[in-house]
Amino acid sequence: MSHTLPPLLLGLFRELKAHGVPVGVRDYLDGIEALRLGFGHGDRAALRDLAVALWGRSDEERRLISRWFDVLPAPDGALTDAIHASLSALDTHDSDGTSPSGTAPPPGRGSSSGAAPPVRPPPVEADAQAAEARAAMARVAFAAAREGSGLPIPRLATTPQIGEDYVLIPQPLVSPRDLAVLWRRYRRSTRHGPRTELDLAATLRERCRRGLLCQPVCRPRRSNSARLLILADASPSMDPWRPFLATLAESLPLGRLGQAEVHYFNNLPRRQLFATPGLAKAAERDEILRRHAGAGLLVVSDAGSARGVLNRRRALQTATFLEDARKFCPTAVWLNPMPRSRWAGTTAGLIADGPVRMLPLDAAHLLRAIDILRGNK
Repeated sequence: MSHTLPPLLLGLFRELKAHGVPVGVRDYLDGIEALRLGFGHGDRAALRDLAVALWGRSDEERRLISRWFDVLPAPDGALTDAIHASLSALDTHDSDGTSPSGTAPPPGRGSSSGAAPPVRPPPVEADAQAAEARAAMARVAFAAAREGSGLPIPRLATTPQIGEDYVLIPQPLVSPRDLAVLWRRYRRSTRHGPRTELDLAATLRERCRRGLLCQPVCRPRRSNSARLLILADASPSMDPWRPFLATLAESLPLGRLGQAEVHYFNNLPRRQLFATPGLAKAAERDEILRRHAGAGLLVVSDAGSARGVLNRRRALQTATFLEDARKFCPTAVWLNPMPRSRWAGTTAGLIADGPVRMLPLDAAHLLRAIDILRGNK
């Protein structure tokens, strides 16, 4: 039994992952073990029932698996018959002790002849035909004809020995709750609004000055006036971090900031910024910077390190943008989702040497970024 799933089940496994079904390494290995024990053999219906039993945990997932088998076209019967005939002929020749080309096998040690005649190697063309037949068989056949029913779903007896940890279920870099706590750390308390809070010191001074207090002295309550402008890269190289960008935008209202907005760009903040990750609803970049004058600037981008390329022109244009942005936003931080070891020799390495601090994207460095935005260098 092979250590990989047949092509049909492998394609189904990848389709389930693409639709967000939480199947992992253990489910993959369970499929291999089930085929080894004889489940799902015989026809496509048996294979579909096995996939439903192993990977269908809800009605929606079971419908997705069934739809996969219904939509996928079945192989041509003439093709499968020809492949079965070719393989049967190969098996017959092997059982008769002759090679497909008709040459006799060499005699053993007990042969009466003194010297064994030289064995002529099989023609390359015959080997190529046999390999092609086996490859085609692997594409259209599922397994040997054996059916099992009424037995429990097989499970591995022991945990597989895997040298590395693979997390196939998406996990956020930073949870929404932790992001909300971090945003609340970014505070600039000021007093504005109606005078509803008692100012005890001013009241005592007024009482001592006049000797008579007509009414207490009040003052506005403290509120967080910190403002934040986030510019997020929505280019194809940032696709693995799209869920984090969505979580980032959803967590801003929980931070109780004075003002917070997210705008998107493609690789480089050019003259226009966009209101959605799909780069729709464009607005002038300079107008957005003027509207957020005095706010903290947070840029989230891999800066070319995800593809491992070095683009000096992009680095110069980014440096020019950062110089212009700091005229409106004195405090700025760049968050790079790629690890620091991947920055060297890329555009990110040149940008990191610029005037804006570049940090990796994780909870600890995000906390450090908030401190920088607060003015703690």
